[in-house]
Amino acid sequence: MKSIWRAFLLLHYLNFHKIMCFRCDRRPYGSTAPASPPDGRFHLNVLGVENHAYLPEQVYTAQITSTDGESKFTGFMISAEGDTRQDPKNPRRLISLFPGDIRPQKIETAKFSDRCLYSVEQATRTWKTSVEVFWQAPPTGHGCVTLRAVVVENDEQWFEDGAPLTQKICEDLRQPDDMSPLINYDCQICDEAKYEISFTGVWSRNTHPRLYPENVWVPRFSDLVGASHDVDYLMWIPGNLAGEGMRDLAEHANSSKLETEIREKIGDGVRTLIKGKGHGYRKMNNPTFAIFRADKKNHLVSVAVALHPSPDWFLGVTRFELCQEDNTWLRERELNLFPWDAGTDSGVSYESPNIETYPQDTISRVAMSSYDKKSPFYQTTMTEMHPFGKLHIKFIRSYHRECEDEEETTETTSPEGDLESTSTTETPTTEESEGPFEPKPPSSEDPIVFDQDSSEECPMSEWQAWSSCEGPCDHGHVKGYQWRVRYHLVDGIAVEKYDPYNQHTLNLEVPKYCKNHVEDFQRKECFEKCSEDYDEHEDEIKMERRIISEIMPGSSWGGSSRKNTKH
Repeated sequence: MKSIWRAFLLLHYLNFHKIMCFRCDRRPYGSTAPASPPDGRFHLNVLGVENHAYLPEQVYTAQITSTDGESKFTGFMISAEGDTRQDPKNPRRLISLFPGDIRPQKIETAKFSDRCLYSVEQATRTWKTSVEVFWQAPPTGHGCVTLRAVVVENDEQWFEDGAPLTQKICEDLRQPDDMSPLINYDCQICDEAKYEISFTGVWSRNTHPRLYPENVWVPRFSDLVGASHDVDYLMWIPGNLAGEGMRDLAEHANSSKLETEIREKIGDGVRTLIKGKGHGYRKMNNPTFAIFRADKKNHLVSVAVALHPSPDWFLGVTRFELCQEDNTWLRERELNLFPWDAGTDSGVSYESPNIETYPQDTISRVAMSSYDKKSPFYQTTMTEMHPFGKLHIKFIRSYHRECEDEEETTETTSPEGDLESTSTTETPTTEESEGPFEPKPPSSEDPIVFDQDSSEECPMSEWQAWSSCEGPCDHGHVKGYQWRVRYHLVDGIAVEKYDPYNQHTLNLEVPKYCKNHVEDFQRKECFEKCSEDYDEHEDEIKMERRIISEIMPGSSWGGSSRKNTKH
């Protein structure tokens, strides 16, 4: 009995070793003839691969074709062989890396090989001029993969390996635009930065027609939500589980919970909450804008925009670095965005029914080049796909901050009673002064006057004086616009009113309802005589336009509306 058991184990080991060793017997069934050298009539191609480089986890089509259009074959085998590396547990031993999955495209023509691992062979011995199978590339970090083909004309004439029947493909180390650059853990920029971030949707029936929702009024983008933050804060990141806020955004295009999570971290890893209005029917391709601040500590930005309808797909960037290696602020960057999967719903298409992923999976790239015909990404690689949106990050201005050692900083009390450590005075770098800037305490000479007509829920300051009439001087008259502003009041403090003497860093937030329903900017047409010394006031006019551009970031002086942005 023991001898039979030993014989069984030996046979099992030999069979297992035969399968695990790539150089298994790929000789045609029943043939005793050796392989002939390839004569160039048959060729192995991998469709979708450029410059012999594959994108990790993408699905490609491996194809055997006759080069003359006439030659035929009856049998074949296509195999994938991974790189070899030293075994970390035993450096004297080599191990083979995973080469990806080979699978039949049509069960009528191909099947999994029962002789060789990671191989597909003919299902029937019928004459054919070409055959195609799927190859899904391995995950990142698996180096190069060699695809080998065997082509059988008959039992006595068959070919294997050689240049026409072998393709070596290596991982494409280039990353998509929305992959984050390396983090600068030693940012030494003392000046603060002000940025404009905009999202423009591209997703449409024209750019992504496969399985696009039939009802044109259904597709939309959620609000743009994000934060400028430090290196310890994680809004979302590939490989981690999505939080409740990200889950709600990705599954339902609802940003409320995520906004609350970010707001709770302001001052504790987050500098600015980023918020931009989402767009839907007829406005899908309209850009949405937001303003945010970055500083020496909070020099990363993360944002997300959900696709609706979708199982749990979203666009965005995470931990995007603004502080460059040479310790200068990034000036401008446009990023192409492709979908991410939040790992909470297992649907495969935009309008799939809700299928909760249990247990919850980690955030990852949406499965491109899917085998599933119900997927909008069926047999489509990222290199062939239009981006779903574009993100534009643009530097606006900087605010001067003096560099001081932490031990030299002084503690001051903010109006809310919180103790803050401050060591700088904010001065716009674009502002010109005749002498050195000397901070002064806030003066009570020009107090903010409460508008008696505003409500207790949304207190406002009184309207400021109308600006001078802005416009070109033509035939002695100026025809243009005048504008005036007022400010939201929080705890008696005018939010967003620039005060160069204020040394306090205030995290005061205007309620969303007040921002959306209470007017804080007015404009009207005007028609006045040109001043006699019009040319002499040219510098003053330029200064007024500069002020307008600060009040209406990213807009011309003649804009009709202005949105508040929390600093």
